Amino acid sequence: MNIMGQPWKMGTLKIKNRLVRSATGEGLSNEDGTPTQRLIDISVELARGGVGLIIAGTAYISREGRGDKNTTGIDNNRLIEPLSRLCRAVHTAGGTLAVQLLHCGSTLNPAILPEKEVLFGPSAMIDPVCGHPVVELSKDHILRIVDDYANAALRAKEAGFRAVQLHAAHGYLINQFLSPSRNRRNDQYGGPLKHRALLLYQVYEAVRGAVGKEFPIFIKMSAYDGFPGGVKPKEAAQVASTLDVMGIDAIEVSAGTPEGAKKGGWDHIIPAPFKEGSLLKYALQIKEKVNCPVISVEGWRNPLEITKALEKIDAVSMSRPFIREPNLVNRWLGGDLSPARCISCNECLDLIMESGLGCVFHNRNKDGNS
Repeated sequence: MNIMGQPWKMGTLKIKNRLVRSATGEGLSNEDGTPTQRLIDISVELARGGVGLIIAGTAYISREGRGDKNTTGIDNNRLIEPLSRLCRAVHTAGGTLAVQLLHCGSTLNPAILPEKEVLFGPSAMIDPVCGHPVVELSKDHILRIVDDYANAALRAKEAGFRAVQLHAAHGYLINQFLSPSRNRRNDQYGGPLKHRALLLYQVYEAVRGAVGKEFPIFIKMSAYDGFPGGVKPKEAAQVASTLDVMGIDAIEVSAGTPEGAKKGGWDHIIPAPFKEGSLLKYALQIKEKVNCPVISVEGWRNPLEITKALEKIDAVSMSRPFIREPNLVNRWLGGDLSPARCISCNECLDLIMESGLGCVFHNRNKDGNS
């Protein structure tokens, strides 16, 4: 069997193959946070297409923490039943569904959400991406956010998700606390790395306390923020090592932030052309420091290169290729090893904002126009 098709375990969860759909903002939920039928249908299509683990996301843990009006919510008990319909549909189709939990901090465009009169973050500043003032979070407010994560994780478990992922990458709130560029605090949440990582550690412990020892918790983290002054690979590896000791079940390693792109570095969504598996080196650095499974994301298109990477790493995650080819895993495991048809044009990003997740080429093919 090709190594891509080999099963692996994330904590107690057995996953049928090593190809993961990395979370993406689908823009396919209603304004109240409930998933639409179109989101359910797309997720079922991924399950039928053979994806080993589907990470749904992002799901906001509080209305304060949402970043878009059509993002999935997990901030209220009334959402458990709508989310359970999503879970049942995916699992009935043979998939395994996890959910990514998010507080976006100040990384958003207030024009999208007019009610965002106040943006919160680790420190008071003018946000370097959106240009709006940021209010420093009080200690009490931070602890409320920790509770929000725990409550959201419990709702995820009750809804039927098989695991939860903490989003600690790409310039969102947890990543902001980790970054010296954003975190200028002088209390126990700022200064040395162990203090900047305290929010993350508290969130993990609270979530673990809510869902129990047997329910898988994993994380997506940026190993490098893409600019001087942000999170560096050595720091990320130290944080990953601590999380591993604490009991995290897997780590998905990404890099890049909107702040990095703004400052002349690079964002986390890399356009073509790029080197296959361009962030693998960061995943390997973390792999050396941890015992838990490590997932490498970004820029995977060629199954031959993925096969080589899986000799060193536990799994590979993708998003854009699955938007164009939901059946990609079945194609590869069925013997067609031609590269993914995704050309990384990134027009899918515009579609997410305009009408929800989709690929201009995939949609044309479904409509019979090309």
